[in-house]
Amino acid sequence: MHTVLLVRPASGASFRKRYRTHGERAMGGWRGDGGVRGVILWVVLIALERAESLPDVRATCRTVPGLTRDQLELCYRASDVTAAAIEGLELGVRECQYQFQWHRWNCSSLSTKSRNPHTSSMLKRGYRESAFAYAIAAAGVTHSVARACAQGRLISCGCDPSVNRKGMSKSLRESLEKEKLRFLDAIAESNSVFEEGDSLRKLKAKQASRWKWGGCSHNMAFGVEFSELFLDSREKGADIQSQINLHNNRAGRRSVSNNMQVRCKCHGMSGSCQLKTCWKSAPDFRVVGRVLKQQYRRAILVDQSNLGNGPPMIVYRKPKKRKHVSNLRPPRRQPREQQLVTLPGSGLTGGRNRKLENALFYYQRSPNFCERDQVSDIPGTIGRRCNRTSSGSEGCASMCCGRGYNLIREKRIDRCNCKFHWCCFVECDDCEIEEWISVCN
Repeated sequence: MHTVLLVRPASGASFRKRYRTHGERAMGGWRGDGGVRGVILWVVLIALERAESLPDVRATCRTVPGLTRDQLELCYRASDVTAAAIEGLELGVRECQYQFQWHRWNCSSLSTKSRNPHTSSMLKRGYRESAFAYAIAAAGVTHSVARACAQGRLISCGCDPSVNRKGMSKSLRESLEKEKLRFLDAIAESNSVFEEGDSLRKLKAKQASRWKWGGCSHNMAFGVEFSELFLDSREKGADIQSQINLHNNRAGRRSVSNNMQVRCKCHGMSGSCQLKTCWKSAPDFRVVGRVLKQQYRRAILVDQSNLGNGPPMIVYRKPKKRKHVSNLRPPRRQPREQQLVTLPGSGLTGGRNRKLENALFYYQRSPNFCERDQVSDIPGTIGRRCNRTSSGSEGCASMCCGRGYNLIREKRIDRCNCKFHWCCFVECDDCEIEEWISVCN
């Protein structure tokens, strides 16, 4: 049976001594019926010693406040995966701060001491910014767990088991096929002398055997599944807020899974690429942040007139056809016609709904984020740095909300005059730099 557990080279002497005291005298040694019971006792002692050496899982899970009951139970069952998920939440917060560093709301309210952005009051609102926060958090959990699986850090998963191309998307199959054709063509061009009787087709078929799909692909399926279990369990209600939060979570996960990359490594003498190993990799998270930032700009408002009455409807504005009129006086601007469209995931599968699967939804108009509001967890823009020469969102006119700004001379120490020494280190000087910065009143 499970005799492998009995092999303990590091602590074998202590276990043999313990067995002699508890096993031989109580169970009669290895012979007869007592031997079987002795093996069972030995296995139990090994399990108890391992349990004493492991950290307290409950204490580890309780170090992250704000987790729901379902999330805590999931953490107790898979503490290592939950730790990777928490790292993903922190990754999402950092990316949010990078993408919104020159906006009035700069995601600073998501950097809580609990390392759980869902404890922020901003995520209890229905703003456009809240939609981005939900999506980037779900994307961070998916990305972090998928990478941790491939790195061998988790017990519950490993590399992506679907190494065959049946599990790939159409774009990945096409990308892989193009790479394979380029690889075969490059080898065919490098071989200037062909054996007699071998046609180019036979040569390519022979060299195709050198192509290998391998490596350790990121386990995106497990990352998406655990993100659903960990984050979607927070939304228990059937109201409009829960449905929109679930939709934005799905949109964040799709921003990772839809941008999977095929990475390859060449093998051979001097990088001749006679053999190529390829694997599927999660995209760089900066790419995910840019994708979701673009969806943030195109976020769609959801109608609240049907709260609690059927599926929520989104407000879709039909584009109005422009008429070419040669009048000198410009025509008066008229409001575009609005049409209600059912929220995706509510049972209807239309062409428009499929296009809206990756969109972000919100149901409350965002405030101006100029003044501090502790109830809504809005820090305001007082003391924020701005660019007095810019007319964009980072400009002082927009960032300071008309309150004006002050010029402050700042001194900082930066590295300069760096030189590379063989081999192998870089030596730099510390230089004092003075500059004038603009700070909002």
